Amino acid sequence: MVTGGLGLIGSHFAEQLVNAGAHVILPYRRDNRRVLRQLSGGNLRPVQADLRDDRDLERLFTDPAAPVDAIIHCAVVSGTMSVRLNQPAHILDANLRTVGNVLESARRHDVPDVVLLSSSDIYLDPGSDPIREDDDFRKGMGWSIDGYYLSKNFAEMMAEAYRAEYGINVFLPRLTSVYGPRDNFEPDTDRVVPTMVRKVLAGQDIEIWGDGSQTRTYMYAADLVRATLAMVEANKYPTLNIGTTETVSVLQLARMICAALEVPERIRIDLSKSGGRPSRNLDITGLGEIIDFTPRSLEQGLKETVAWYRDVYQTL
Repeated sequence: MVTGGLGLIGSHFAEQLVNAGAHVILPYRRDNRRVLRQLSGGNLRPVQADLRDDRDLERLFTDPAAPVDAIIHCAVVSGTMSVRLNQPAHILDANLRTVGNVLESARRHDVPDVVLLSSSDIYLDPGSDPIREDDDFRKGMGWSIDGYYLSKNFAEMMAEAYRAEYGINVFLPRLTSVYGPRDNFEPDTDRVVPTMVRKVLAGQDIEIWGDGSQTRTYMYAADLVRATLAMVEANKYPTLNIGTTETVSVLQLARMICAALEVPERIRIDLSKSGGRPSRNLDITGLGEIIDFTPRSLEQGLKETVAWYRDVYQTL
C-alpha cells in the first residue's frame, strides 16, 4: 500500500513497485493534477479513501487472499511556509491523525514493514554540518509554530512508540529536497525547483533571497525511492538520512535550471531578505553503506524533469 501515491514521491514508489511485479493498493482522495493517467499496470489498484477516517482505511485490508505486507506512507498535508505557520493546528491534526491510523492498521493486520516518510525539516537547530541522524529530538526539540515541522517530529515519536510497544518494523527515511517528474508546478507551491522552472518559462526573474551562497542538496524522486527501498531491504537502519553528496548553492541551482531550459539566465538577487541557513546538508554515511548505485547528478535530473514538464505536464 502506497499512501499519497498521486504525489511526487508516492507516484514514483507506486511506479517502481508495479514495475518490479508488486501489487499496489493506492488510496487517494482526489486527482487534481491528473497523475493516475500517468501511471499504468494491471497490478495497480487505485481506491478513493480518506486516510483521516480509520473506517475508510480499514476497508483496504478486507481481502484475506491479498494481505498487505508493506505500507509506504507518503501522504502529507503541508503547504507554503506561510500556510505552515498560519495553519499549524490543521496541519498537525491532519498529519498525526493519518499517521496514527496507518500505524494502528499495521498493528491490527500484522503488516511486517511500515515506511513513514520523514524530512530533514525535523532538524530545526542541528549541532553538526553535515547534519547527522542524532541531531534530532533525542538531543532536544526546539519550538516552532510550523505545523509541518511539529507533525514530522511527533510522527517519528509515535513510530518509535509503536516499535517499542508492538514490535512493528517502522522505517523513517529523512529526506532532503526532492524534485523530478510529477512534481507540483502549480502557482500555489513554493517548492524550489518547480517555482524556478515556472518563473523562467513565464519570462520572469528567479528571485533569490540573500546572496545565493547558501548551500543545499537535491535528490531526484526516482533515486530517492530506490534508496528507500534499499533501506527496507537491508533492514539495518530504522532511521536514515536520504540524500546526495552533490552540494550546490541556490545561485548555482538557478543557473543550472536556466541551462536545463536552454534559456538566458534570469536571476535577481535580493539582499534585503534572509536566505536562511548557510547550509542544510545531510550526513549520508549510513546510506552509502546500503545502496549499490549512484544517484543521478543534479544536471541530469533537471534535464529529465524539464523534458517531462514539456512532454507531459504541458499537455495535461
